[in-house]
Amino acid sequence: MMTNNIAGKIIGLIATVVISSTLQNAPGQADQPRLAALLKKSADYCRRLDSAALDFVCLEEVTEASRFYASKTDAYVYDYQFNRMDVSRSETAQTDVYLYDYQFIRKDLETKEKRNLIAVNGKKTNIQDSSLNTVMFQYKNVLFGPVGLLSKSWQAYLDYRIIGEDTINKERAVVIEATPGPAVNEPHCYGRIWIKEDDGSVLKIVWDQKSLGNFQSVEEWAKAYDAEPQITAFSEYGCEKNGLRFPSRNYTENAQVKKDKQKFVNAEISIRYKKYRFFTVETEIKY
Repeated sequence: MMTNNIAGKIIGLIATVVISSTLQNAPGQADQPRLAALLKKSADYCRRLDSAALDFVCLEEVTEASRFYASKTDAYVYDYQFNRMDVSRSETAQTDVYLYDYQFIRKDLETKEKRNLIAVNGKKTNIQDSSLNTVMFQYKNVLFGPVGLLSKSWQAYLDYRIIGEDTINKERAVVIEATPGPAVNEPHCYGRIWIKEDDGSVLKIVWDQKSLGNFQSVEEWAKAYDAEPQITAFSEYGCEKNGLRFPSRNYTENAQVKKDKQKFVNAEISIRYKKYRFFTVETEIKY
């Protein structure tokens, strides 16, 4: 049976493949031993991440923008939270910036997260135990994105290939592509992954737009308006502590492209994680 470990699943994100222009193509079959060694290191990294005792706080800055998608008579935006199209009340782009004190605690595999809303659009506030105030997008488990792609259990269900090498923030990475194998019989996230070869840690994930969230609904709606969806989503892990990497940015853009190549961006969200303070990061597994 397929494992129930879906810690890496991210709700409400849909992605397309976006590859850096500096990406260098790599040969195929000749890289199989290298790929096998890389997957082994990544599986060990995911085991440590998935079992680590963690206690940290950081600033979570969420910028969400919604815009209209106009036909001759109406303007629409896709509401990810409720999985539906809504008529836009205004043809003016709306942007909101939420700043949270974010706390994450996991001990003995029990997880707790807490948000205190401290500013909205630059104005200070103080709302304890706040919910996530985003309208168009919902997300969770960004920290554990690598686990759903590279853990030992999921490696049995996904197919992998090396597609090149790249540099992110002066760190070299091997880029591999993960796609669902024939045994995958339920929706699951997949995409392209930037991996440090020396320790198997993940620097970046670009999510394939067909694998996540409500892509089928978005695709059907876009076709009704004679357009194609163009969704971009990625997660970056730019903060390192005790051999584990923590999110630095999470981004999603929802757009449609008409036959005349005109692009309409309906909504986008950018989450930046800043000023980490770590109290516990224990990766040793005790038996």
